[in-house]
Amino acid sequence: MGQAQRRQEFLLKLNDQLSNIDDQYEIMEIAARNVSELLKVDTAGYGEVYQDRGVIIVEREWSWGLITNEGKVEKIDQQASPIIELLKRGQPAIINDVRTDPRLDDPALQAFYSTINARSGFAVPIHKNGRFIAEFYVYSSVPRDWTSDEIALVEDVAERTWLAIEKVRAETKLRETEARFKLIAESLPALVWIVKPNLELTYTNERWVTYSGLPPEGALGHSWTAAIHPDDWARMTEELKPVMANEIPYTTEVRYRSAEGEYRWHIIRAAPVHNAATGEFNGWVGTSVDIHNLKLTEAALRISEERLSLAQRAAGIGVFDWDVPAGKVTWTAEQERLFGLEKGTFGEDFSSWEARVLPKDLEPANRTIAEALARHDPEINLAYRIRRPDGNIRTIDTTALFFYDDKGAPLRMVGVNIDITRYKDAEHRQNLLIRELHHRVKNTLATVQAIVGSTARTASSIDEFYQGFVGRIVSLARTHNLLTEDLWQKAALEELVKTELGPYEDEARNRITIEGPHLELPSEAAVPIGMAIHELTTNAAKHGALSTFGGQVEVRWRVEPGEERPMLHFSWVEHGGPRVSTPTRQGFGTRLLQRVLATQLQADVSMNFIEEGLHFSMQMPIPTEPPTFNPDT
Repeated sequence: MGQAQRRQEFLLKLNDQLSNIDDQYEIMEIAARNVSELLKVDTAGYGEVYQDRGVIIVEREWSWGLITNEGKVEKIDQQASPIIELLKRGQPAIINDVRTDPRLDDPALQAFYSTINARSGFAVPIHKNGRFIAEFYVYSSVPRDWTSDEIALVEDVAERTWLAIEKVRAETKLRETEARFKLIAESLPALVWIVKPNLELTYTNERWVTYSGLPPEGALGHSWTAAIHPDDWARMTEELKPVMANEIPYTTEVRYRSAEGEYRWHIIRAAPVHNAATGEFNGWVGTSVDIHNLKLTEAALRISEERLSLAQRAAGIGVFDWDVPAGKVTWTAEQERLFGLEKGTFGEDFSSWEARVLPKDLEPANRTIAEALARHDPEINLAYRIRRPDGNIRTIDTTALFFYDDKGAPLRMVGVNIDITRYKDAEHRQNLLIRELHHRVKNTLATVQAIVGSTARTASSIDEFYQGFVGRIVSLARTHNLLTEDLWQKAALEELVKTELGPYEDEARNRITIEGPHLELPSEAAVPIGMAIHELTTNAAKHGALSTFGGQVEVRWRVEPGEERPMLHFSWVEHGGPRVSTPTRQGFGTRLLQRVLATQLQADVSMNFIEEGLHFSMQMPIPTEPPTFNPDT
């Protein structure tokens, strides 16, 4: 058998021995032992070079018939520089005799080789990507001339050894990586999975099997798509088209059906996976995290927020949150509505609020806030006026809480604003009403006092006084009733007339005639005119047209333009009653009709006592409405 054939058989045998080994150190041991036995050398070994550390580490070495497994570290500078330089250049370093080799004449090198009992030997380098990464070496205790075949054989063995070791290391690293991945995948509180580019499920953790109720053998493939809610799958199908086309990350939320038939919300996060060496797209790795409870909480929170927003809108409550250090303010939509603003247009700083407060109210409001902060007050309440963009002025009431840090510096002011304009207006109207009521009561008492005095002066007996006084007070009360129905503002002339004459109308409704436009009289005119109508009615009932069955009363009025104010033309005509004659004395009624109306209302009064009946007429400027209480402002 020739040398080449023996070499080939040796390499084939070595390949067979190394092919099924998954331990890198055992590979080193087998290679070193086989080379040592074939070349009949004392030592053979495989060492890895760590240039950054300046060492060669030998984990396994066959020496003198034994394998050393403790590993040894040799410093590169312990070996001759020419030897190392050859190996770095990718050339074998051959020593036929240590003692005669001029490259090793350094006593330190002689001592080194003597220590390892090496008289001759050689080393072949392994280079990858231009770097010296390992060597395979043999030593003999006697001088020896190494042949080119021996050197070529060791070079083959070195290459095969490195390939086998790298393969085992890669497989070991892969197994460790997979083990770590599975450990992480099984410990995560989520569904962990890997899918191919066609979405075929190739791996899933045990959590998916438990959740879905699918058997382990049926959990892979495309079965996972059937567990997605149909509505979500229809949406997801469209979402995945660009994701699959562009091999990009993907996030979405879907509902998975559980083993119990319940659909629970999950958030999917998927990342594309590419082959590190080739760049080939391999699919996606991802997780599906159960967010069902979060979804329910979000839905409940959303409903709660909607309720709160509706309640705030119904109550007209705006909410704000002022980040004091940052000077930023957050406003709710209702807050902006209170200020007459569109949503999102209030502004984000404190000055946005200041710009809308009336200048007269801004300084006191800012001072109140500053003083409360200086005192570290927990809360504050203040009121101020704002001007809306449309010019409308509103009164705002603010109630807020303050939050401070450990050193007492203000952090936040959170509060609510309420539009209290109508309450302020009501308070203003109430104050006006009280003042007006005071004024009216004084006037009424003065009127009553005048009635008492005038009635007493014209009455001839207590009974006559009583009858006259009571009738006039009742008339005054009726007029007051009409006025109080309009909050003491106005009374209709028609109502004053009907109130007095109504009881005297017959069933045929042809005894009383009332004609005239609708006319609202201010209270200053309504009281004396009402009293005058009462006196006319009382006189007609006692002595005039209303004292007999066929008597009639015609009351008419009209309004005509005047020089300064409109003029009221009022007439009272009686007929069908007893014959009338001019009275011999002037009573309260006559004085009221002729003097009070003329004095208080600047009226021109005419009274004609003709035989057919009394003719009374009055022309007067209609009083302007006084600036008193108005419920509509």
